[in-house]
Amino acid sequence: MSWNDDDIDNFFATDSAKCPNCAANIFFNEKIGKLVCGSCGGLYEPESLRPSGRIENRDTDDAGEEENNKQEFVCDSCGAAVVTDYNTAATFCAFCGSPTLIKRRLSKSFRPDLIIPFKVSKEEAIANFREWAKTNRGVPKTFLSDATLTKITGYYTPFWLIDADCNAVVGGSGKVGEGETVAVFFIDRKIRFHVKRVPFDGCRKIPNTLMEAIEPFDYADLKPYNDMYLPGFYAQRYDQSALDMLDIIKIRIDSYAAGIVKHFTAGEYDDVSVGSTGSFAENFSQLYALMPVWFLNVKYDGIIYSIAVNGQTGEASGNLPVKKSRVRKHAVLEVAKWTLKYLGVTAVLGALMTIPMYAGFISRYDRITKESLGMLPLWAFLAMWLLAFLAGLSVIVPFLVKKFRFRSFGESVTIDRAPAVEQYIDYRSKFEMEKNDTFSCMAKRADDEYEVKNGKMSLLIFVLKWIFKD
Repeated sequence: MSWNDDDIDNFFATDSAKCPNCAANIFFNEKIGKLVCGSCGGLYEPESLRPSGRIENRDTDDAGEEENNKQEFVCDSCGAAVVTDYNTAATFCAFCGSPTLIKRRLSKSFRPDLIIPFKVSKEEAIANFREWAKTNRGVPKTFLSDATLTKITGYYTPFWLIDADCNAVVGGSGKVGEGETVAVFFIDRKIRFHVKRVPFDGCRKIPNTLMEAIEPFDYADLKPYNDMYLPGFYAQRYDQSALDMLDIIKIRIDSYAAGIVKHFTAGEYDDVSVGSTGSFAENFSQLYALMPVWFLNVKYDGIIYSIAVNGQTGEASGNLPVKKSRVRKHAVLEVAKWTLKYLGVTAVLGALMTIPMYAGFISRYDRITKESLGMLPLWAFLAMWLLAFLAGLSVIVPFLVKKFRFRSFGESVTIDRAPAVEQYIDYRSKFEMEKNDTFSCMAKRADDEYEVKNGKMSLLIFVLKWIFKD
């Protein structure tokens, strides 16, 4: 369909702009800066109505005859819905642990585009998870028991694989040199690149960060969806369409702007710091894929922990509890750390208050020899230190109590981070980078280790910097 100026004026003259593809109302989405049609998923430039890709809802029609070989289980407790073949039964919900599952015929269509079949067995998934968990100290043995981990369930998890053209303007600084003095450059670059099949988890009941942690999947194993891969496993229905996730998609793709500069300047600068980024994406497209994931929510000491294993690569990750004894130990160490800092600060204040007092005493009694002063300087310092220490108790005590309670409340192992931008750059597409870097100055390296190694910083200053860092 071609559009002239009169057509566009007519569309914007009505109460709401209309989709050039299906004539439904379209609305501006501030996250991606496009006009979005909630009906057909079309994306359009606000100024010109020029098409900028399509992100559509899927599986909205009633189930067809070809889907009569599948059934659906719905959890009566948390509402989770999974699809499987008629020979696979479900006895409990891996999301909330409820045994109350309602079986029903498939009501809505279920037609993903692609699927990666399971390669990792349940036994291998449990072994991989245990191996990963043991690298994190302090995890209770009961959390890794057979009674807990044998409930892990294989799910084909819904993912939206997003393609987009990305444009980024990035500013920052780069340093060259290994000595005490380095050359500093202003980084100013405009980059255009294409990301391909960036995965976004379409299930609300599994944390996005957890799915990112077990990436990447090997797309070489992607196959056209076929029901024959379903027996023995469960396939989740998506409850977040790609349209619902535009803000998450925007955040992740924008974050690649800074990452791509670091990736492509690694050979030019010894150190890169990105200061400002501005980016936008266009020409969106999507694929609806099912990825193999072994997943389980575990309730431990009243807290829900999520664990997952990539059903293709075996990569494991999750939230892990930490033994109470270890938590208390860390809480005590936290209080001790801040107490040492407080003692150091009050000692410095005590010394600063002692110097003028001692100088004044000497000026009044100039005939007194150093030997006759005896321990007076030390006692004066201790008195001033004690004064500063007592004066700050009203502030430090509530602070230490707060720190102790915070660290005693709970502790868990952090989830791994998502893969960097280079994992999803489409190197077969055109990559453009306009480089406008300029030399700034020669500067002294702000490197504590270098200065200590070369005698440029006293050991006392280095220790104090270490004590007072947070």
